[in-house]
Amino acid sequence: MSARETLRVAAVLDGTAATAERQARALGAFLREGLRLGADVKLVAATHLFHADQSGRESLLELAPTTDVRLIRTPALRADLMTAALTAFEAGGGAELFVFPGGPLGTELAARLAARTGGSVMTDILDAELSGEGLACRRRVYSNHLVGLFELRSLPWCITLDAGWSDARPSAPNEHVVQTVAELHEDDSSASGPLKSVEVLDQPTTGDLEAAKLLVVAGRGAGSRDGVERVAAAAARLGAAFGATRPVVMNAWAPPDRQIGVSGARSAPAVCLTVGVSGAPAFLWGVERAGFIAAVDTDERAAITGEADAVVIDDGVAVIEALADIVASERP
Repeated sequence: MSARETLRVAAVLDGTAATAERQARALGAFLREGLRLGADVKLVAATHLFHADQSGRESLLELAPTTDVRLIRTPALRADLMTAALTAFEAGGGAELFVFPGGPLGTELAARLAARTGGSVMTDILDAELSGEGLACRRRVYSNHLVGLFELRSLPWCITLDAGWSDARPSAPNEHVVQTVAELHEDDSSASGPLKSVEVLDQPTTGDLEAAKLLVVAGRGAGSRDGVERVAAAAARLGAAFGATRPVVMNAWAPPDRQIGVSGARSAPAVCLTVGVSGAPAFLWGVERAGFIAAVDTDERAAITGEADAVVIDDGVAVIEALADIVASERP
C-alpha cells in the first residue's frame, strides 16, 4: 500500500494528430478504470492538450478526459517541442505520473521525457497500481502469451497505454477549466548537446570518415546494392560523409575505403545516422565516440536499438531520402 495522500497525473493528448479522439478515449478510460490508487489516495489529474491551430481548439477541448486542461499550441509532429514543454512542467513540480496514449509518438514522448528528467518508462500498459515504493504496471509479454508485472520507481513515471484502451466509449467531463495557455515556437526547444551544434552545410562534402561532423552509415538492412547507393546519394545531399558496415563491403555494395569498424575506419562525428545497421560490436567500436547516434531499422530488436540515442522503426532507405529532401528544401 502507498502512504501518499495524492497522486498528480498528467494525461498527454496530441491534438495535432488525426487520432486525437481515440487517444482521448484511451486516456479517459485508463484514468477511470485502469489506475488503482487505493481509497485514501486522491487523484489530481490534468490534460496537456497539444494543438496545431486555433480554429480547431474548442472541439479538441471537448475531448479532454479531465476537467483541468493545459492548452499548448505547437506545430504538428514536433516531439522535441512537446518534450520541452513537458520537461519544463515537470521541473516546476508538475506531475508524478505522465500517461501517454499508445503508438509511436506516445512512446517517443514517454522515452524522451523519462530520459530528460531521470524518470522511468514503461510502454503498452494494461493497468497500474500504486505500490509501496513505486507504480506496479502490467503489460503483455512473450508475444502476448503472458502478462508481466513491473514496478517503476524513479519519478516521474512515464507510461504509454495498451492499444485496447482506445476502444473505450467516449466519456469526457461536461465542463473544462483551462489552467494555462501556451504557444511553442522553433526556438522553444530545450534540446542540447550535439544536435544544437550541427549546421546544414551549404554544399555537400563527403570529407574524411575520421573527421566527419555528420556520418551516414549503410548496413545490410539497406537491402541491396541499389539501396546502399541510394543511401550514399542521400548522404551526399545531406552534406554527410558516407560509411558502410563490413557485410555491405563484403557484398561489394560499397568500396572498402567506406568501411566503418574494427577492420575499417573509426569516426567521431557529432551525429551518426545508421540505416539498416544491425549493431555488431565490431561496428560499434567504429562509432562509439559519436556525440549522438540515430538508428533507422525495421527490426526493433536489432542490437543497434539498444545503443542508439534515438531509434526510428521504419524503412531506412526511405527515411534517409525523406530527410535529405527536407534538408534540401531548407538550403537557400
